Amino acid sequence: MARDIKKIDAKGRFFIPSKFKEKFGGDLVVTVSLDRGYLCVYTAETFEKIEEQFAEMNSSEPEFRVMERWILGEALEVKVDSQNRISLTSELWERIGAHPGDEICVFSDEEKLDICTKSFYDAEDHNLGAIEGL
Repeated sequence: MARDIKKIDAKGRFFIPSKFKEKFGGDLVVTVSLDRGYLCVYTAETFEKIEEQFAEMNSSEPEFRVMERWILGEALEVKVDSQNRISLTSELWERIGAHPGDEICVFSDEEKLDICTKSFYDAEDHNLGAIEGL
């Protein structure tokens, strides 16, 4: 998983790293992550699959409804502009404690981009030995 460091501009925008431009260059959906301190950026097609998965789950479980409201309820559809930037609302940035001028870390896998503030990432415990099962 590659990491890029970007900066949030005064309008709440950041540049999608150029190496991810092909995959994440169209319509995107940004929402909160299940991992505390992170946002996730999905292609519209991938997020549609996530919505379908939620539709198939048992909505009678209280934990499911909380997760559904958290993931789907916070989702924001965005378009990549001509300079390869996306703009997020201040509410979404506040979910991870980010503000204009802050540095953010952008990670990519095949399905999504993960975003956190650089200060949050630097403060995380990256000791893999502390993770159960590793």
